[in-house]
Amino acid sequence: MGPLHHIGYWVEDLGAAVDLAVRTLGVGPFLVHPHVRFDEFVLADGTAVQDPTYFDHTAAFAAWGPIVIELAVVHSVDPALAASYRIGTDRVGHVSWVVDDLEAESARLDSLGCALIHTASSGAVSVAWHDGGQLFPHPIEVHRAGPPILGMHRRLSALADGWDGDDMMRPMQG
Repeated sequence: MGPLHHIGYWVEDLGAAVDLAVRTLGVGPFLVHPHVRFDEFVLADGTAVQDPTYFDHTAAFAAWGPIVIELAVVHSVDPALAASYRIGTDRVGHVSWVVDDLEAESARLDSLGCALIHTASSGAVSVAWHDGGQLFPHPIEVHRAGPPILGMHRRLSALADGWDGDDMMRPMQG
């Protein structure tokens, strides 16, 4: 396991949460990924989910010191997934780290009592979500190492350099 890549928070109002983070934490701007879609979303029991409303959320990301902060608002979610994710507003939603071998890390977490919730992928991004078990009171999101996730902090930090505080939320490209 490497260092934390990002910490995610569930929020009720994305605009208000971004504004608060900018004013109080001094982070920003945030890149916003509206209505995140996955090419593949597979539950722990092997069920492939095709319904985009099963988990529809918008996520906003900014560099926060050496890590990334993610603020996410949920538009719709299956009740069982909401319970597994422990979705609540204005609380830690998950912690995330990056690994070279996603399957091995997923098996390691499972052996530690952090049950798999689901896997998902979209393009070059692959993740496994696990229950926090005895480690955390919230889920864990593990990313497979690859250019999009490995370059995220660098891209966000570059945006923050010289940022004048305007245009707090910008669309995420690609």
